[in-house]
Amino acid sequence: MIKNNIEKTNERLKKFADAKKGTLIQVKSIKEFSVKRKRLDSWGLPDNMEEYLDYRLALFLEYWENRKSLDDDIIPAINPWYGIAEHTAFIGGTAEFGDETSWHHSFINDWAEDRHKATIDDNNAWLRLVVEGIEYLSDKCDGSYAVKLRGGEGAMDIANIARGNEMFYDFFEHPEELHEFLDFCAKAARHTLTKQAEAAGSYMGGIITGFDIWLPGHSTGHLSEDASVMISPDQFREFALPHTNAITAGFDHVFMHTHSAGSQNIPEIAKIDNLDYLEISNDPNAPKSIEIYKELADPLEDMTIVVSTTIDEIKDNIEFLADKKTILWYDAETMKDAEEAVSLVRSFT
Repeated sequence: MIKNNIEKTNERLKKFADAKKGTLIQVKSIKEFSVKRKRLDSWGLPDNMEEYLDYRLALFLEYWENRKSLDDDIIPAINPWYGIAEHTAFIGGTAEFGDETSWHHSFINDWAEDRHKATIDDNNAWLRLVVEGIEYLSDKCDGSYAVKLRGGEGAMDIANIARGNEMFYDFFEHPEELHEFLDFCAKAARHTLTKQAEAAGSYMGGIITGFDIWLPGHSTGHLSEDASVMISPDQFREFALPHTNAITAGFDHVFMHTHSAGSQNIPEIAKIDNLDYLEISNDPNAPKSIEIYKELADPLEDMTIVVSTTIDEIKDNIEFLADKKTILWYDAETMKDAEEAVSLVRSFT
């Protein structure tokens, strides 16, 4: 494996998974090794997938060659990445590429006229980009890296993209149609995650989620609950929870992404079946995720929480972190900066 100390990393990850408390640190980026990438819309995707993934893999290996001596808690793993549209465009509709991401446009404008346009089809170009992309990267793997899932969305997030923000009016005007569609979205989410896991294979008897979190056993992730930022806890319990539970049923572990701006629903998200890894992202004009974590420590007591932090936030919260089970994400300026952050975390774990 391209990471020098991968055996130590793997051992820490397995030990952490079984522990009640502990802190890991994943250095998610190192600015001094960043490069300007070719425009995403310059590849002619969905054609030229292999050429694009070869380019992506070459950059990935160069980056990891530069940071291979860093003894943090991340596995060098790659997935096929096409922006954000692949999380939802596999059910139908149109999407477009931009410079650095992609967008899936809403396409269910009228329930009676458009509902039939959403389908689960293994020949959908966007699903094939993800699944065949994972297969391609797996086939090229020579043991120097691992392959991770691309991940997906919760049922409500898929519905929000497909329906647009009319979905929020549907809570009141078309609840039956919305529940039926959310049931479909749950089946779709589970379908893509299952296909991804089959293509990626296992790593240490588990999977690596799209956000680099290793989960043991029959597990899945990441899922997202982004639309929950916009709704009340009562609405979450009625429209989101039962359908997301349909996605997570039967898994050993589930990793979920959500937002600090939607902190009103984080205790509700924590009740999702089999969800035990939760990332709280930082948002503009909202408390930092570490502060939300501290505020909601009681309802999150039995979970592994993932938060992005600065070096000062780590220093200021050592006592709190020492009593919790946490994965810290850290964006470093330089390799020296990354090494200092890792050393700090190791000093209290």
